[in-house]
Amino acid sequence: MMSMIAQTRYIITVIVLTLVLACSPQTPKAAADNVNLEVFGEGEKWGYEVYVNNKVFICQNIIPAIPGKIAFKSRKDAELVGNLVADKIRNNEIPKVEVRELTLLGINESL
Repeated sequence: MMSMIAQTRYIITVIVLTLVLACSPQTPKAAADNVNLEVFGEGEKWGYEVYVNNKVFICQNIIPAIPGKIAFKSRKDAELVGNLVADKIRNNEIPKVEVRELTLLGINESL
């Protein structure tokens, strides 16, 4: 049989854990089901928009992670990077793009 102090500690611990879990901000996992990509542009100037819950979350009309304001040269390039960003959002990751990721996608070669 637990002592009165042990019972009180147990009850307080359960209440605190319940409150923490109930009051924690919900992760974007629910929103991750509703992430869409739209590619826009023409010629050699392309970009993309990532929508979360039908609202623009990211509008990117230049290649991220590289200096200067250089548009994507092709629809394919914009779509590759846009899909990378959308996947990061779906996986609850920060949608930051790094130069090495661009290289892996073959984007730096087309600059």
